[in-house]
Amino acid sequence: MALLRVQLSVLSLGASVLLATQNIDTRAEAQAAASNVRRTTAGSPITGEGLPNPAPIVTRNWGQLPAGRKWGTTAGIDIDPTDGNVWAYERCGAGTAGGGPVDCDNTPLDPIFKFDRKTGAVLANFGKGVMVTPHGIAVDKQGNVWIADFSGDKAGTKGHQVHKFSPKGEKLQSLGIAGKPGNADGQFNQPNDVVVGPDGSIYVADGHDAQGMTTANAVAEGVKRGATSRISKFSPDGKFIKSWGGIGVRHGEFRTPHSLV
Repeated sequence: MALLRVQLSVLSLGASVLLATQNIDTRAEAQAAASNVRRTTAGSPITGEGLPNPAPIVTRNWGQLPAGRKWGTTAGIDIDPTDGNVWAYERCGAGTAGGGPVDCDNTPLDPIFKFDRKTGAVLANFGKGVMVTPHGIAVDKQGNVWIADFSGDKAGTKGHQVHKFSPKGEKLQSLGIAGKPGNADGQFNQPNDVVVGPDGSIYVADGHDAQGMTTANAVAEGVKRGATSRISKFSPDGKFIKSWGGIGVRHGEFRTPHSLV
């Protein structure tokens, strides 16, 4: 008898992709499984708005930057849990990570944006003078915006930190040592992403360049100079609690912990 495989999936914007796979031996079982599928709409779990799955509409060049500005590179976007609007950053027109002719260290531009979820209009824009290369973004349940700044400036005075901003752009908190990369407790070396747990605990994915370390000697040299590849946990008030992981490919190790959810 032929084996039929039925794959059921639900996609939700701003949440996880859920995928369930089930082996079914008979057509009757396949029909029974199909009858148990609940049709739903993919979209925002915050506002209830959405599109059928698969979504038939793609909006290109969404998000209206201020006059004269162009999108630089970005690797971060999040949905505000308080109103469903969209937070993102762009690297102040820079085309390369922290080393381009224009980056957020040597311009007066604000890298952090809040966009209206329907129109793409800018609702907030702030963050100038604080970061070198923003890399990860998260919005906590109070609507505060967290940014990981993964590279440092030449003067050693900015970067390798995680910053917390109020919804209006006031800097409320910073983790790590400004411009000082390292692997000591509470210190960062190229932090990639940040997420805030339901209890307010702060988690940071730390370490970006281990993906280029392909030999044991390269890993040893990287660790010696302070390279990291780990997850660090902090209390809601910013006190270091613990870290886990390290550079490698064995169980419990990371090459580059690039994103957190």
